Amino acid sequence: MFILILSIGVAILVGWLSFGFFFEDRSDFWECVRLYFTPEIITLFRGEWGDANWADLKLFVYFGLTLGCGWLTHAGLAKLFG
Repeated sequence: MFILILSIGVAILVGWLSFGFFFEDRSDFWECVRLYFTPEIITLFRGEWGDANWADLKLFVYFGLTLGCGWLTHAGLAKLFG
């Protein structure tokens, strides 16, 4: 149970520390989320297609880094102490 709590803590810490690298502020993050959930055809007609793809990439890398660090922490500590 301690390993799980520690790995979640590491994931939150990495997400908090890397947030400024990927997004300017909270509104930039929510703009990326909005563009992610907007269908591609709508972003194409609005002229936001390139911005939507960039937002998708930023969200994918940000959450991949955050969750990946948490998972690697969990797997490493489980192998070391489990």
